[in-house]
Parts: sequence; structure tokens; C-alpha cells
Amino acid sequence: MYKIQNFVFPSIGIVSPEEMYFRGDNKKAYASLNKKSIEFIEYGIATFDTFFNSLSVKPWKTNCQIDDLGLALAGQGKVRIRLGLYALDNQHRWLYEKDLELSAKPYEIDLPFWKNLHEGMLYLEVRALSKAEITSGFFYTREKPKNNVKLGIVITHFNRKHYVLPAIRRISEELLNDSYYKKHIKLIIVDNSQNISDAEKGKSTLISSKNLGGSGGFTRGLLHLKDNDFTHCLFMDDDASCEIESICRTLHILEYGKVDKLAVAGSMLREVEPFRLHEKGARIEGTGVINLKHGLDMRNVHDLLVAETDESVTYGGWWHFAFRIKDVEHFSFPFFVRGDDMLFGLINSFKIMTLNGVGGWADDFGVKESTINRYLSLRAHLMCLILGTDTSKWKMLRTTLGCVITANMSYNYSGAQAFIESVRDVLKGPDFWEDNVDMAAVRKHLSCIAPGEKCEPVQIPAGAEVGPGLQESKKRRFFRILTLNGFLLPTFLIKNKTVIENKSFHAVFRRIFRYKRVIYITPEKLGYTAEYNKKKFFKNLCDFGQVSFNFYRNFNKLKSDYKNSLNHLTSENFWRKIFFSNKN
Repeated sequence: MYKIQNFVFPSIGIVSPEEMYFRGDNKKAYASLNKKSIEFIEYGIATFDTFFNSLSVKPWKTNCQIDDLGLALAGQGKVRIRLGLYALDNQHRWLYEKDLELSAKPYEIDLPFWKNLHEGMLYLEVRALSKAEITSGFFYTREKPKNNVKLGIVITHFNRKHYVLPAIRRISEELLNDSYYKKHIKLIIVDNSQNISDAEKGKSTLISSKNLGGSGGFTRGLLHLKDNDFTHCLFMDDDASCEIESICRTLHILEYGKVDKLAVAGSMLREVEPFRLHEKGARIEGTGVINLKHGLDMRNVHDLLVAETDESVTYGGWWHFAFRIKDVEHFSFPFFVRGDDMLFGLINSFKIMTLNGVGGWADDFGVKESTINRYLSLRAHLMCLILGTDTSKWKMLRTTLGCVITANMSYNYSGAQAFIESVRDVLKGPDFWEDNVDMAAVRKHLSCIAPGEKCEPVQIPAGAEVGPGLQESKKRRFFRILTLNGFLLPTFLIKNKTVIENKSFHAVFRRIFRYKRVIYITPEKLGYTAEYNKKKFFKNLCDFGQVSFNFYRNFNKLKSDYKNSLNHLTSENFWRKIFFSNKN
């Protein structure tokens, strides 16, 4: 008997609602957080048609070789179990029912109907026929794993010990203490800040490394795995929290994978709304990135079914991305951070799958937005379009103009300058990337030319206003657009007032229209003040015009040079020379 999917019960410290684990009558079926179990009084009912505990038929059958399936439950008390199936555009149906007397030893039930299922969401319902408790459960197969997997988890860290040390402890205690998983999984921490001690590393392998960002850190970890005979790699962020079961399921998918070049992309959910899906894989479409299944509610059965519908996945974020090491044709491009996961997916021919219950939570990207992040994001996005798509130079310039305009109209002039600077650096060609792998000179330059947008504790001044609502008249909207959100108006028409905005990628323009100042504020009440400034606004537009002309004139040669250098800049030899020609 081999587990493929463990049940996950709510526990102390969880950020997500219980409806993502089970649904129960809280008077008769409820979670015990300390014991990580589900308790019942007589006639209590709990259902597991949820993000973490349902089993998605099609992703498992399409990508993995599992011809038989069983269910095991442990606990105490007499219960009646049913297995049901939800499917889009089909009526719900029951597939199985049985009365059980639970004990500490898991009760095993083979499920013969599995061979006739092709899609939908299989789930368990438990009805207590007496006082009862479920302490554990899992779906299993009697087939041996198809693939021998030695999986290395690579986490890159830089000065964020408050994130990474709890992750090390959880993985060490909950995963690497398990007799099965510790044979197949190892944890590798690439410490770019070189400040994690041996006493803090838990059961991980600690690699002190020069700070070459996420691109360098993940690549350093990948090289370690390759040199130590690992078969598979799982990249994970130090700030993305997940249920340990996400890692277990990733291992089992890889063990039973039947698809050539199979990779697993974990979902990202929002920490501020832990049930809300931000992305379940992504793809490039035109000049933009489509966050697949964005906005779905993972408490809702219909949305869970929609989340498992097929879509083409171009890449998976490195908060949770697993792949077979021998399938890597290109290592990371030396981006430092941002864009490395996107281009890695574009230039390697992985067959990427996603699965409900595999993924984690992270902060919204809009809250993290800063001058340096604007520079890094656009620079990486342009490189991905140049190297991974056939996007025209006109569409790239239009995208860049949109970035500059939205930053400018948000009064984030340093951010607009950073966008322009990113195009200037792309224009420098392949040598720029090889000469600036550590980004030290670039970061120093940006700190001089583009200060601003640094979030600090902020006090809201008396008289500050919350801008008008999202509704506005057609006349006002026409006038606002005609005047570039007020930047073509005479200064005396700008109100000497302050408006408060939630920090994101840019302002809601209708709210800040004609205000002199904007205070951008995060959920943690950190923020900064931005001011209306015509001179900076139009200077940035002039600078953009100049850099756009150079981009247009040099684009064909630039793209050819980058295409010719891709194999070198993403080669194993390139990275080995960087890491090992001069020892740290």
C-alpha cells in the first residue's frame, strides 16, 4: 500500500478557513486544532469536498499511472462513510457507502469504481453513528511507484530569517521525521546572506553563497542537487507558507508520473484573503501575463471544479515548482530576481500540471511594489518577450509606455524613471547581464537616480481624505482622460489636499484626480507620500521618448544578439564558472 494523498486537518496557526479542509456542523462535527483531528457527537456529519481533501480525478489520471485506488481511515467510533463525485455540468452522484468501526489502525477500503472514473472531484462524507473521531486518513494505491524519486527542496534565503527559520523547523519536524519521506526528500537552504547558523539549520543542508539573488540562489541549489545524484528539484520561496502535504503530494505525483518532462506548479493563494486563488499556473498571452484561475474562491465546490479545468500553462512560479533535473535544457537566466521563473518555463519544454491542494499563501505583489521592483519586473518582462516569444517591438513599446504612464499618473515618478532605466539596460545587450550578475552596481545606481516609494511608519494628517468611489460620470471620466488625469490642467485647479490610497501597482486614478498629495498605505499601516509634479511628469515622458527611439532603431540586432547568447547565459558552465572559479 502506497499513499498518494493524505488528509489534512485544521491546526493551530493555520491562515485558511476550515471550509478549505472540511465542512461540518460545528455543533456535531468540529475540528480539534491541537489534536489535528475531526470530532463528532452522534449523528454529526463532515464532508471533505474541499481544496485540501478532495481528490481531483482527471489531473491524477492524465498525468500519473494509478490503476487502483483505496481509502484508509483511522480514529475511533462507529461511522458511515460515503464517497461522492462532483463534476462540472453533471449531477452529483454517490459511488460507495459502508459502515465502519474505526480504530487506531487505519481501516483500508479498496475502491473498485476508480477504474471507471475519468473526471470530477472525488470526496468523502462521514456520518457519525456514535461519538467518534477521525485522526488520520489517506488515499492509497497498491501499485509500486513508477519512478524512483530523490527530491531536493531548494529554498533561497536573504536576510529574512523570520520567514525561513519557521519553514526549516516545520519541514524538519513534520516531513523529515517521517520514515518514508525522509528517504526521498532532502531540504537545501541556499543562504545568500550567509547568516544562518548551524544551530538554526535543522535537518537541512546549508549552503552559504554569494548574493546573486533568486536566480543565482536557486541555480546554486540546483547544481548541488545535480552533483549529489538527486533526480528531481522543488523550488520554494522563503516567504511562501504552505501545508507540508503540498510537498508530499508533489513527491507522489512525481513518483507516479507517466508524462514525459512532467513538472508541478503550485497554486498561490492570497494571505489577506486565504481562500482566494491568485494564480494556478500562468501563461504569456500577447505582451501580458495571465494568472490562471485568478480570483476563484477555494471554499466553493463549483470554483474548485473550475480550478481543475484544463488550460495551457506556460510557467509556474518558483514559490512551488517541481521538475525532473535531467529535463532541464536551460538553467536560469541571470536576472538576479524577477522573471527567472517565467523564462525558465518558456525556454524549457516542461509539461506543467497543477492540482488542488498543492500550493501556498503569499503577500500580494502590489504591496511589495517598489522602485527597484518596477525596474526588475519590466526588465525581466521585456527579456522574456524577446527570448521566449515573437512579440513585435511595437507591442513591447506600448507595454512599456503603459508602465511609465501609470507610474507617472500615480505620482510615482521614481518608479517611472526605474521603468525607463530598465529599457536602457536591456539595450546594453548580453554583456550587461554577464557583467551585472550580482546587481550591485545597478542597485547603487538606482538608489541615486530613483529614490522614493519607501514604506515607513506613517501618520495620516488631519484633513486627509479617502478619494471618491469607483463610480463616476461619463463627463468627469472624459475630462479626466483628456487632461492626462489632471497633468494638463493649470496648477490652480489642483486641490491642495491629501488623499489616502491602498498601496498597489498604481493608484485608482479616478480617486486621486486633482489631489495635490497621495498617501499610499499598506495593511500594516506603513506608507509614503507622493506629490503632484508636472515637471517630473513631463521629463519622464521625454526620457521615455528618447529610449523608445533607441529601442525601435536597435531592436532587430538586439534580439539577434540575445538569441545568440541565450545558450551561453543559461548554461551550466556559465553558472559553474560564476560559483566555483573563485571559492566563496
